[in-house]
Amino acid sequence: MKQVIVTLVCVVSICGLSFSQSITQTVRGTVKDLTTGGPTIGANIVLIDSEPQIGTIVDFEGHFIMESVPVGRQSFKVSMLGYETVLINDILVSSGKQVVLNIELKEQATQLSEIVLIPIRQKDKPINSLATVSSRQFTVEETNRYAGGLDDPARLASSFAGVASPSIKSNGVSIRGNSPAGLLWRIEGVEIPSPNHFADLNIVGTGALTAMSSHVMNNSDFYTGAFPAEYGNATSGVFDINMRSGNSTEREHAFQAGILGLDFASEGPFKKGNNSTYLFNYRYSTLALIGSLLPDDAGILKYQDLSYKIKIPTENFGTFSFWGIGAYDSVDTEALDIEEWESKEDRERSQLSQYLFASGLSHKIGVGSKSSLNSTLALSGRGLSFDEQYLDDNLNESEVSNARKDSYKLTLQSSLSTYFSDNHYNQTGVYINSLGYNLNVNHTETPTTTLENIISEKGQSLHFQLYSQSRFKISPKFTLNTGLHAQYFQLNKEVTVEPRVAISYKLNNKNDLALAYGLHSRIESLETYFIKDEFGNQPNKDLKLMKSNHFVLSYNSTPFKNVSLAIEPYYQKLTNVPVSPDSYVSTLNVEDNLFFNEVLISKGTGRNVGIDFTLEQYLSKGLYYLFTASVFDSKYTANDGIERSTRYNKNFVMNALIGKEWQVGEHKNNTLNANVRFNYLGGNRVEAIDLQSSINNQDVVYGETNGEISFSKRHRNTPITSFTLSYRKNKPKHASIWSLQVFNSSLTEEFDKNLFNTSLQAVEQEYSAIMIPSLSYKIEF
Repeated sequence: MKQVIVTLVCVVSICGLSFSQSITQTVRGTVKDLTTGGPTIGANIVLIDSEPQIGTIVDFEGHFIMESVPVGRQSFKVSMLGYETVLINDILVSSGKQVVLNIELKEQATQLSEIVLIPIRQKDKPINSLATVSSRQFTVEETNRYAGGLDDPARLASSFAGVASPSIKSNGVSIRGNSPAGLLWRIEGVEIPSPNHFADLNIVGTGALTAMSSHVMNNSDFYTGAFPAEYGNATSGVFDINMRSGNSTEREHAFQAGILGLDFASEGPFKKGNNSTYLFNYRYSTLALIGSLLPDDAGILKYQDLSYKIKIPTENFGTFSFWGIGAYDSVDTEALDIEEWESKEDRERSQLSQYLFASGLSHKIGVGSKSSLNSTLALSGRGLSFDEQYLDDNLNESEVSNARKDSYKLTLQSSLSTYFSDNHYNQTGVYINSLGYNLNVNHTETPTTTLENIISEKGQSLHFQLYSQSRFKISPKFTLNTGLHAQYFQLNKEVTVEPRVAISYKLNNKNDLALAYGLHSRIESLETYFIKDEFGNQPNKDLKLMKSNHFVLSYNSTPFKNVSLAIEPYYQKLTNVPVSPDSYVSTLNVEDNLFFNEVLISKGTGRNVGIDFTLEQYLSKGLYYLFTASVFDSKYTANDGIERSTRYNKNFVMNALIGKEWQVGEHKNNTLNANVRFNYLGGNRVEAIDLQSSINNQDVVYGETNGEISFSKRHRNTPITSFTLSYRKNKPKHASIWSLQVFNSSLTEEFDKNLFNTSLQAVEQEYSAIMIPSLSYKIEF
C-alpha cells in the first residue's frame, strides 16, 4: 500500500510539472531578397536572449522552421553575409497559432572604409521599398491592440499623423484636410471599391467598419502623400492591404463571439506535405441575430462578409493565388409614432441593401535571375438599392426617393520588377480597367411633387493606367526614387501624365532627410458624370480629372533605441477642382452623394498646407506609446472667386496613445494588455443654411444668404477617449483571448446633422454621443 501511495504521488507530481511547464510554439516563414524576391539561402535566424540559443537557417526555397519557441513576446535576429542585419522585435508567440514571418533582406551597400553593421527594424519602414515619405507600415496586431482600433485598419489610421476621422460614427479617413473620397483602396495590388460596411451612406468614402477581418490581413502600407508611381487614381492617400497565406504545415482555426459580431476563420494545407494552402474568414453581425428582440424603429444594422485566399505554388510555373472579399449589408428604418413628429425625417421610413465584392486570380513568376512578373485578373463591384417613403398627417404613404446603383470593374494588371544592379531597381506596370455601370436614381425634394429622374444610365467605359518607377542608389547616403504614372479615361477622353520624384539623404546612422514631389489625380464617382441639366444634357462628362500636386519635406530620426521621431511639413496645390458655376458647391465637400444633383465645371482650385509630428516607441519591455499632432489649413476657391475652407478643414488633430503589456502566470505563459488613447480634434465645418427656403420646403435647404459664407466657422472641438483591455491565456493546444474595446468611452457629443423643426419653424442642430463597446471572446486552436 505504501508503494502505491508513493507511485501515485510521483505520477501526480510529474503531471503537475508537465502542465505547469513553459508552453512553446513553432515559428516559421520565409527570408528573401528585398529587391529580387529570391531566396537568401543559408541566412541565419536566431531567437534573441534564448538560453541555450535557439536558431535555424534558410533552406534552398527560402523557408525556415524554428521549433520550441516559448510563448509570449519574442524577438528575432536575421543575418547573412552581404545583407543588412534585421531585427524582428516583440512578436507575439501564442499557443493557438503558429507564427509566420515573411522577412526581406536588403543588400548591404559596399563601402571602401570600415563597415559598421547596424541592425534595422522591419517596422521602421513601409513594405514598399520605392516609398520615401509620408508612408508607414501598419500591422494586423495593432488593429487588435491599439485603443480605438476596433479591429478595423481604417479606425486605426485615425491615430496616425495627418489623419482625422470625419465623425465618431464612421471609419472615414480624411488625410491632411482632403475628402475621404480621395483615398485609394487596394487589396493584393488591385484597386477595389471602398471595402466598408454601409459605405458612402453618411459621408462619401466612409463606412461603419471595414468589411475585412484582421484574421486574413497581413502587414500592409498606408500613405498620406507623394506616393510612388505605381499608385494612381488617388489624390489624398493609399491603403495598400496585403492578404496573408494560410499555414502550409498545420490546420488552424479561430472563433470569436462579441457584441459587434460572430467571426470564424480556418486555414491550412489542402494536403499534409503539400505547399498549397487555403484561408477563409466569415463574419455575421450580432445585431442581425437578435434583431427580432429589438424595437421596430431601432434601425438594426445587418451585415456579413467573407474573405478568402487560396495559394498554389508550382515548381516551374510560378505561384498562383485566388483571393477575394464579399460583403452584404441591409438596414430598414421605420417612422416614429405620430405624436413624436417634429421634423420631416420623423415621418420617413426606408429600406436599404448594399453589396460589394472583389476577387482575383494572381500569378507571380521569376523571369531570368534578376526579374519577376506579377499579374492579376480581377473582378470587383458594388451595388445599392434604396427606397424611401413619407407619411402625411393622415398616415398616407408617398414615395419620395428610390435608387438602384450597380457597378463593376474588370481589371487586368501586370508589373515587371527588375534588379539591374546594386544601384538600380525598376518596376514597370500596366492596369487595364473595364468599368461597367447600371444607374437609376429618382428623387423629389418635397413629398407633394412627383419623383424626378436624376440619373438613368447603363454602359461601360475603359480606364487605362501605365507606370514606371526606379530606385537609384546614387551613393551610400543618397537614394533617388523617381517615376511616371499616366492615366486615360475613355468616358471624357482625359489623359494625365503624373511625375513622381523623391530623394533621401542619410545624415548619419540615426537621422534621415527626404524631399518628394508627386502629381496625383482621380476620376470622380461615375454617377457624377451622368447628372442632367435642365435640358436633359450631361455637361459633367466634360469634367477634367482633378489634380493634386504634393510637396513633402521629411525628417526622420531614431533618437533612442526603439523610439522614432518624424516631422513632415507639406504643401498641396489642387487644380481642375469640380465646382458649381454659380455657388460654393464642390466635390471636395460632398458628404452624401446618393442624390447629388449638381452641374459642375473644372474651374476650382485649392491648397492644403500643414505639418505632421510623430513620436513613437515601439513595444519594448511591455511598454509602447504613440504621440501625433497635425496642424493644417485646407482651402478651395470656387468659380465665384471666394476662398473658403473645405468641409474637412479641422485645423488641428492631436493623438496620444500609451499601453502596457505584462507576461503573467507561473511561467509567464499568458499576456495582459491595457492601453488608452486620447484624441483631440478641431470641430467639423458649419455649412450655411438658407432659412427662408428651408421654411418654404419644410426641410433644411443649404445656401449662402445674407453674406454668410459656408465653412467659415467650426462646430465645437471634439475630445475622444478610448481604451482596450485584453487577456490572452495560452494552453498547450489552444489560446483564448478576452477583449474589451471601448471607443469614445467619454461619451463625447459631436455635431450630427441639421433638422428643420416643423412645430417651431426653425432649423435645429442635433448633437449625438455615440459610445462603441466591443466585448469579445476568441479561441484559437
